[in-house]
Amino acid sequence: MLNNLKKLSRSFGLHPLVGFGMFAVDMMLFGGEVMTFELTWPISVVVGAALTIPSILIQRHSFKDSWGASIGKGLLVGVLTGIPTPLPALVPLLGGTIGTMQLLGEKEEREMIEAEVVEEPPLLDGEVTEK
Repeated sequence: MLNNLKKLSRSFGLHPLVGFGMFAVDMMLFGGEVMTFELTWPISVVVGAALTIPSILIQRHSFKDSWGASIGKGLLVGVLTGIPTPLPALVPLLGGTIGTMQLLGEKEEREMIEAEVVEEPPLLDGEVTEK
């Protein structure tokens, strides 16, 4: 079961910077659209398209996704950010939450491995060790 959760978080998780950042940008863009009665929607489309490339690179280099997964996730988040409604903003928010849980789980695993004490086997009678 734990292995399935790891696979799920690896497939759908976003780096927290991408997930929460794109959520914040989408909320800011939507606020401007509400104030101008949807006249600034072309700005949302351009900003969403422009932020696709940094999202891809962050996914690839910081989250260690493959190029295919990075491009897919980055394009999805960029397109959803460009849509002039707040509803698609939930996808990056959930993806960022899943990715944060994954990063925290990996950190705990690394700390457990580093904390293990490796003991030397006991010496047999007459054995001499040189260090």
